[in-house]
Amino acid sequence: MLIPPIAPKLARFHLGAMLLAASLGLGTAFAADTPPTSPGQPAESGARPWPMPGEPAFDQVFSHHKADVNGVRLHYVIGGQGEPVVLLHGWAETWFTWHRIMPELARRYTVIVPDLRGLGDSSRPLTGYDDDTLAEDVRQLLLALGQARALVVGHDLGTQVAYALAAHHPEIVSKLVLLDAPVPGIPPWDELTRNPRLWHWTFYNVPDLPEALLAGKERTYFSWFYRQIAVNTGAVDEDLGEVVRAYSEPGAMRAGLAYFRAFAEDARQNAGYAEHRLAMPVLTLGGSSGNGMVPLQQMRLAASNVEGGVIEDCGHWIPTEQPEELTRRLLAFFGTATSPAKYPTSTGSGRDD
Repeated sequence: MLIPPIAPKLARFHLGAMLLAASLGLGTAFAADTPPTSPGQPAESGARPWPMPGEPAFDQVFSHHKADVNGVRLHYVIGGQGEPVVLLHGWAETWFTWHRIMPELARRYTVIVPDLRGLGDSSRPLTGYDDDTLAEDVRQLLLALGQARALVVGHDLGTQVAYALAAHHPEIVSKLVLLDAPVPGIPPWDELTRNPRLWHWTFYNVPDLPEALLAGKERTYFSWFYRQIAVNTGAVDEDLGEVVRAYSEPGAMRAGLAYFRAFAEDARQNAGYAEHRLAMPVLTLGGSSGNGMVPLQQMRLAASNVEGGVIEDCGHWIPTEQPEELTRRLLAFFGTATSPAKYPTSTGSGRDD
């Protein structure tokens, strides 16, 4: 087992403490040590080498749009020029999780960053949260944008969507990158489902209860949850305001939990795909204090041309905790030199929604 196990008694404590704090309204029980800043206002703005959303250097490159595809209205952010790169976020995330790496990628690529079905500023249908349906959402978005082929990167639950897209529609995915999350149905998936460190998978599958306990306690829960699996806690604190905003919206928590409630169906779908190895180049990366080599272990069973490794000094939230190293690894895998280039200008501006 490559995900470090913890004692079942400690796992039960984590769950019991969180439930008790939520039910009793202990709003500061697991709060961050310092108040998180709002999106666009990082604690050390002078130290970061990338522009933030809301700043001219970012907003002159990227624009917000919505597209009706596959029975859902997807919000997406797009900017840059060149071969398309699709960035797919995961749980407790939105498109915003990629904002640190988007500007550098946009120097060389057309960067397409959707909010997945039900999350962020996309619409929230009651159904369609299995990997095949989510992958079809992305496929139809690409086709609506006139893109027949793309580099695809997924983090957390976005890895499942990226894998399903590559497995079901290999003609669309030129290269695939999976970041710090396992894909349901591919060994050692069954072992992972029994790991007490992943207690939240079981909690999220309890009907109705998580929504009831977490309503109004989003900041308490997410500040604790993010920090438990992070190394660079300052970076995740910076983005907490956007996470809380997005998952406090009506229906957002229900939609997010629906991803976990579809795991059994996802595992069934992906077990069938894994019988035929992916042929496109695949890169897997895990955080040294996150899922480590688990993604590589899985893809060695599911892909023919795979490479991977670990990003040091990093927990689970790779795009947030180690954006510069992630960008370097992506550009090397995509086959692009890292020499500076002038930022392109977006073909659109502002929002069209």
